[in-house]
Amino acid sequence: MKLAPLLALALLFSSCYHSQTADLVVHNAVIHPMDEGGTTYQAMAVRDGRIVELGPERQILNRYKAEQRYDAMGRHIFPGFIDGHCHFLGYGLNKQKVDLHGAASWEEVLERTRVFAEAHPDKVWIMGRGWDQNLWEGKELPDNAQLNALFPDRPVLLQRVDGHAALVNQAAMDRVGLDPMRSVEGGLVVLRDGRPTGLLLDNATTVFQKVFDDADEATKRKALLDAQRDCFGVGLTMVVDAGLDPGTIDLIQRMQQEGALKMRVYAMVSDAAEHLELYAQRGALREDRLRVHSVKVYADGALGSHGALLKQPYSDKHDHHGLQLASREHFLEVAQWCKANAFQMNTHCIGDSANRLLLDVYAEVLGGSNDLRWRIEHAQVVSPEDLPKFAAYSIIPSVQPTHATSDGPWALKRLGEARVKHAYAYEDLRKTLGMLALGTDFPVEGIDPLQTYRSAVLRQGVDGWPEGGYQQENALSPLDALRGMTIWNALATFTEADLGSLEAGKFADFVVLDRDLMRADAEWLRKAKVVATFVNGEQVK
Repeated sequence: MKLAPLLALALLFSSCYHSQTADLVVHNAVIHPMDEGGTTYQAMAVRDGRIVELGPERQILNRYKAEQRYDAMGRHIFPGFIDGHCHFLGYGLNKQKVDLHGAASWEEVLERTRVFAEAHPDKVWIMGRGWDQNLWEGKELPDNAQLNALFPDRPVLLQRVDGHAALVNQAAMDRVGLDPMRSVEGGLVVLRDGRPTGLLLDNATTVFQKVFDDADEATKRKALLDAQRDCFGVGLTMVVDAGLDPGTIDLIQRMQQEGALKMRVYAMVSDAAEHLELYAQRGALREDRLRVHSVKVYADGALGSHGALLKQPYSDKHDHHGLQLASREHFLEVAQWCKANAFQMNTHCIGDSANRLLLDVYAEVLGGSNDLRWRIEHAQVVSPEDLPKFAAYSIIPSVQPTHATSDGPWALKRLGEARVKHAYAYEDLRKTLGMLALGTDFPVEGIDPLQTYRSAVLRQGVDGWPEGGYQQENALSPLDALRGMTIWNALATFTEADLGSLEAGKFADFVVLDRDLMRADAEWLRKAKVVATFVNGEQVK
């Protein structure tokens, strides 16, 4: 008689054992789905690129027969990281230029450029990016005198780290017919004693746009694949590229359809009349790996090059307020187009004056609470009286925590003690709407989302500066920093039904780490590493 229950149990077990099929079973893991309850699981099953079930180890292993098993060896699994604001193509293209990041002097910039030029005699244009005068003794902006002597006939264009300033030699100005005495709306050609220095700020660089755009398809393909490799290596499974032309977007779509490009891309269309006209006809694009229904607009320049638009003059440049890159009428026109065409408007705003201007333009067009999810990109300096506008008009702050830790050493000099307290105020911004989107702005900053996390939580840079954290009162909690890199970024891109958390029915995009990010200990977090990256259930790192 005692055998009957055992036989019944065995029969029940055999009827459930491997009763379902999956393409992949992940097990022996600590899976953080990023749900509201803070649940963790030990295993999950994936079929056709989507999660079908999460649960205890034995339950998933017993229920699913899988073509592939991944033993996480007790490691921690999080939803795939999403970079909420970056320049994916630009990063890849920069790998084919002179790398000027971290150059400790103008002389080092010149030497790196000379070495690159000798190694690439076939390149007509010598282009580079990454110099930052704030790293140099004296912190003075350069001029092109030595560049002219080194390269009298070969055009050279060297962009500052933020892309909002560039230094060009005389040969480059001659090549494009730049008149240094011509005024440029929203830009500045810097003169010294009436002589052009070759230093161009913001819209003054647009005369060189054709040089940037002339990259052929083969060059762009290589750039996109290089960027994809590096992004997968650091756990990114989707990127938001903040400003692309339609031709590049079409190339991304072709490469995804070919299977070469597996990265998910949320593409912001760069602000140009012909681009808006085209997408008014095309409409939005919503594919599994490519979304196109937003427009990238620039309100002002960058703080590092004195281009951010401030209400009061710069503390270290008393006759200068920064640059407004277009008229209020233009911003209003784009906003009205976006609302009429159901596109998201995403505007670069650094200074407090630029933030107020665009928040007020948004308010005029949006009229109140809504679900259009328009965004302010960077929101670096926001006056306290303007903060309530984010909630009143459902505007998402899209910020990059590494800006705080890289700008921190010199931001006080630009802004002064009173104003700097309202800069990089990420926790204050989070409180306005209950969420915010996190990104890196790479290649302006480094590509690593784990440094985004450390800068958000610890408010410290790669080098551990400053001890105790930069304006630590605006640090994000570990949970909110993770949300900002996952589910909140999905909400900011209208992809929350498919991405941002690990739930049945969503895409199996996830990252495997060697430790738990929820332990907010500085030394612990600095050692965190990405072990593996999966997109659609496929291991891509």
